Amino acid sequence: MHNPLIYIILLTAGLWPQSNPWKEKFISAMNDPRGVSITVEIEQKQFDTNSVERGTIEIVKKDHYLLDTSSETVVVMGDTIQTWNKQSNQLIIDQTIEGDFSIFNLLTGGFESVIFSKPIVREKQVSMHYDIPTMGYEGKIIIKKNGRPIELKIQYGSNQNVTMKILTFYHGNLSLYHAFNPSDVEVIDLRE
Repeated sequence: MHNPLIYIILLTAGLWPQSNPWKEKFISAMNDPRGVSITVEIEQKQFDTNSVERGTIEIVKKDHYLLDTSSETVVVMGDTIQTWNKQSNQLIIDQTIEGDFSIFNLLTGGFESVIFSKPIVREKQVSMHYDIPTMGYEGKIIIKKNGRPIELKIQYGSNQNVTMKILTFYHGNLSLYHAFNPSDVEVIDLRE
């Protein structure tokens, strides 16, 4: 006699990964072998403080990307973070914190601890709300139907969030990441 419960479990396990094809379209759009270059507007809210800044993000691969703004350039290469403060001409070198989660994890498809609710599909875009229970975070990702991002938001707590609006999106032509080499800087290495 066949156990119907086993078939239901196997069927559910087989269907579960395909339950959100929009997430896969987003990951595919953001992980091009030529790299991805986007210009963004980043709004940060921290209680009573709001800031808005524009910048360029170049993604080589999941753990290799650059954020360039008028005040600083942040380069992540694996587990090393280099932050160049353009005003003070200081280069701070540090290591990523294992288990830490930021909007860049979302942007590069780091969804290991992310739980998505059912996507909301509209005529030209898709909204995907998510929770990160281990961190107590929540937010949403809005994409075009081809997977390209429109907006990402992460809510860290009450009145604490970051919203990233994507202004332009290109595959290839990564010029900033490969050319990053600030000269005559004061180096502060926090890894020691």
